Amino acid sequence: MFFPTLIFSILEYNFVKREIKNYAPSITVSVITGMLSIIALFYTYSGVLGYFIDSINIATYYISLIIMLIVKNRFIVKEKLSGQNSNVISLAILFAITLLFILFTYNPPNLAIFKTP
Repeated sequence: MFFPTLIFSILEYNFVKREIKNYAPSITVSVITGMLSIIALFYTYSGVLGYFIDSINIATYYISLIIMLIVKNRFIVKEKLSGQNSNVISLAILFAITLLFILFTYNPPNLAIFKTP
């Protein structure tokens, strides 16, 4: 969810930068919410059932994507976190998440969430 959203957001920003002052914070909060939704939904359903079902995994992604877009829309409409400091902090967080994704891809921590099922 992270990289497709990041790439799309960079492209979308070129069209909305004059109208939306809190674009970076809305993307940051929404993408974090979407990623946490995937984790929560996946581990909840697989913990209850005790096994994985591919169609539910796909549905989990789309449900999380919808949640992410709702959060993004609400942040933009209500103009939350629209200051310059919020934009800088949000971009720093997105940059840190990007670095962590790259780092953990090649050198995953010894945690259960990073184990191959």
